[in-house]
Amino acid sequence: MKVIPNIGLCVSCGKCERICPLNAIHVFDGIPLRCMHCEDAPCIFACPKDAITKIDDKVVLNPEKCIGCALCIEACPVGAIDMNRCSNTVVKCDGCINLGSELCVDTCPTKALDYYENTLEAKRSELISKLKKISPRKKK
Repeated sequence: MKVIPNIGLCVSCGKCERICPLNAIHVFDGIPLRCMHCEDAPCIFACPKDAITKIDDKVVLNPEKCIGCALCIEACPVGAIDMNRCSNTVVKCDGCINLGSELCVDTCPTKALDYYENTLEAKRSELISKLKKISPRKKK
């Protein structure tokens, strides 16, 4: 499942940043910035060494193949790939692919990071609730 940020809900607590095992999420001005695991991820096509691949719905980096050219950083449409100055390779969210669930989502106290499907359902429920309040038809 895709994770999306609900920007209005972020309180910049930093829990997502601290829990990330790859240090691949950062909060800027109440916006949790992380890999969006794009459908047609430009970072995959930018990498000359095929160090970035798609596994299931996750865009994943193999750091052993990375040569630190940073072309993927330039290609990322949301700026979610960083350079690790110690290893001279890039760092990006892998969606906690080996953990079973995404730790940033699990730890977020306000659900500013949530699964796309949950966010859509919440918005749908909120809209239905509002529509019921203003509907001219009365329930019998």
